[in-house]
Amino acid sequence: MPEGSRVLPALRIWFCIEVLFASFGLVSVAYDPANSASNFAWSIQPPVTAAMIGGFYLAIAPILILGIFARSWERVRVVVIPALVFTAMLLVATWLHWASFRHGTPAFWLWYVSYFTPPFAFGILYLLQWRRQQAVPNHQPMIVAFRSLLILLGLLITAEGLYTFVNPAHFMAPQAFVITPLTARTIAGWMTAVGLILLFSAAEGAFERVRIGAPFLILALPCLWLQMARFPDQVDWTHPRLLAMGAVLALCTIVGLYMVRGLRLRN
Repeated sequence: MPEGSRVLPALRIWFCIEVLFASFGLVSVAYDPANSASNFAWSIQPPVTAAMIGGFYLAIAPILILGIFARSWERVRVVVIPALVFTAMLLVATWLHWASFRHGTPAFWLWYVSYFTPPFAFGILYLLQWRRQQAVPNHQPMIVAFRSLLILLGLLITAEGLYTFVNPAHFMAPQAFVITPLTARTIAGWMTAVGLILLFSAAEGAFERVRIGAPFLILALPCLWLQMARFPDQVDWTHPRLLAMGAVLALCTIVGLYMVRGLRLRN
């Protein structure tokens, strides 16, 4: 029997629903970003920014699948609050840019439901699980230096994401690609999710309880790069802000790989 409290069936079911929601992004902006005007909730221009959002959907998919099969609540909780905050941010972005959406279409309603319901679902399920959670030992504790890195990197990315959400013009100009306020706020939500996963991983302080978040950290950079490479003429690949973003995401990849490596060394 795994140490810790069991994952409630309702939370496993909700992760299954989230997989369905994410599939919408995978089959639209991840697979066919050039046609977001017909296959997504709003027309994302230029297509490279739609491809970027699709890259985030690709990177997040393993977390949702791992959540379905998590061995205990203590090994999944690290991503629940970040998911709540992320979906709440995109819900607020939807309200702020209501006129930009393709109202009345199936794509819009799927988008709206997929961001209106999760903040409430994750919040309720977190409280239910929190009342049942147990104190568990740290079998694979993180060293202080690594936890400090998680905190510093998490604070940097979270602050950047929140500031961009409040002031999207900060992310819009100058930039390596053309971006709209709605897209800027959407990317800000994804950035905040990355930062919060790092911070909550530091709070857990044990490798065995943060493994679920590692794939997202590892895959964010390669997925975004592969998606953006589909539209090379729409990107200034030498732009300093793009290089800085790549450096930060590369560090996230290294952090994620170390999380997995740490587990394998100790198991």
